[in-house]
Amino acid sequence: MIDARPFEPKQIRRAYDRRSWLYGKLVAPFEFRNHRRAIDRAKIRPADKVLEVAVGPGRALLEIVKRIDRDNVALGVDAAPGMLAIARHTLAAVGYDNFDLREGDARRLDFDNDTFDVLYNAYMLDLIPFADMPGILAEFCRVLKPGGRLVLLNMSKKDDERVSWYERLYEKLPASFVLNVMGSCRPVLMGEFVEEAGFENVEREFLGGVIPSEIITAGAWCPD
Repeated sequence: MIDARPFEPKQIRRAYDRRSWLYGKLVAPFEFRNHRRAIDRAKIRPADKVLEVAVGPGRALLEIVKRIDRDNVALGVDAAPGMLAIARHTLAAVGYDNFDLREGDARRLDFDNDTFDVLYNAYMLDLIPFADMPGILAEFCRVLKPGGRLVLLNMSKKDDERVSWYERLYEKLPASFVLNVMGSCRPVLMGEFVEEAGFENVEREFLGGVIPSEIITAGAWCPD
């Protein structure tokens, strides 16, 4: 794997805020099939308390609220206000109001310990530097109940035996292009990071297609 380009969190937030409408129209439709498969793997029950970190344009959160009781509220956070605005419209346009969307940072989630049964996070860790991943995963584990379910969906590749053409482009193209066009995303393999964070029963499913991706599922039995 290659590491993320050294953008500041505020640069990434600004880029995704600016491209929120375009992302929702051009990128999100290609991701949706993978989202549905990952959410199926989450095995969400009607009474589960669910948090999605990095809701983007809200297509995945809509699938989540369809699977919980109408008097149960799904929580979502995103760093980009533009993404949150689109997500609110996405859910409200089809009549759902059992959601609560907040601006927030995955590194410091504003929720109590042991709050959620399921934490869903998609297409975010593939733009995060390796050095930040342990802290983010520890934060995910903190807000999950013991035995809660973590589901990650990331841009990925089948294995780490060789550097892919996409990774070569990522490293060679100008920083402004990588951030504003590629979204600073590159393939990651998160299984070992999740195990090292203390999660158990870590499983990986690779998805080919237009956006090669991985689904990581794990149980939260993390150390204090």
